[in-house]
Amino acid sequence: MAKRRGGMKRKLQVEWYGDDFLAIVRKHGDEALFAAGRIVLSAASRRAPRRSGALASSGYISTGTQSTFRQRKYWRKEKKPPEGGVTVGFAAPHAHLIESGRRRSGKILPSKRRQRMRTGNLALKIGGRYVASSRFKRVSSHPFLGPAIEETKETMAQELSKVLRSKLEQMLGIGA
Repeated sequence: MAKRRGGMKRKLQVEWYGDDFLAIVRKHGDEALFAAGRIVLSAASRRAPRRSGALASSGYISTGTQSTFRQRKYWRKEKKPPEGGVTVGFAAPHAHLIESGRRRSGKILPSKRRQRMRTGNLALKIGGRYVASSRFKRVSSHPFLGPAIEETKETMAQELSKVLRSKLEQMLGIGA
């Protein structure tokens, strides 16, 4: 095989945008996660059972800097996301029962303290009146959040990259 003599030398200029991209992710990562969470929340709200509509309207998205949570009396508290994460949840008090069901049936009895009090054997207040006990049945699950996450996996990633790409292009002054 013949050797090449006096080969061509080419100059190559490489521009590294990795540091710029990492800065964008640190600065605008929560915004991108919020956009991805919005997609999951809309899919989960569409799948949620709608007897009264309270469950579907109780959905919220929470990141480190933004949240759509609304506090309501007797509803669940907001779950804070981990660092660099997003939480999509439902604050309705019965959301976990519909999502995962209840495995067993049972009975709610008055507490021992309530039994000793003069007010009688009252366990719960239902519909404005106190009742001595309550029975509950086994409930099958009707998941809505889990399937919504599975359904929107690709769309979430696309939305996340779309937001970060637009921020990077704004920073570098590329395109419109």
